[in-house]
Amino acid sequence: MIEYLDNRSKGKIVIINEKFIKSVSKKHFGQLKGAIDMVNQAKVEEMEDEQILMLAESDKNKYEMPETNVENLAYESKMINIVIGKVHQIYTDVTSDDIARYVRQILAEDEYHRMKPTEVAKEVVAIITGNPTRKKRRPSSKAPASKNICDYISNT
Repeated sequence: MIEYLDNRSKGKIVIINEKFIKSVSKKHFGQLKGAIDMVNQAKVEEMEDEQILMLAESDKNKYEMPETNVENLAYESKMINIVIGKVHQIYTDVTSDDIARYVRQILAEDEYHRMKPTEVAKEVVAIITGNPTRKKRRPSSKAPASKNICDYISNT
């Protein structure tokens, strides 16, 4: 606007078109264009860096080992060693690898580590002999003792 008015006051005929706008912007905002280009370039580079980091993170997740619970491994290892000792006293022909596999099978079902080594050893012997043992059925504490639900509600 100022450039237009300045030229008009000097008696020049000015037509506002693309050429006039470019000459004014070059004259007054030439240095600002360089700064804007630098900011745009920095944004582009930042986006490229984020893309590289995302790809690196996805590659890392592909090859990363799953986290294991050290306490569970220690418990399992200790239980395997005890059970191998107990079972080898009775069955010397069964390999330690087979016993360890059976123990892992049994411990997979015992998620709260409630079984004692002797119980696990009995289960392993049952697997070896082919006589599965019955699981003790524990009554649920949430189940009503009486079959009549009204009695159950009035007792609580």
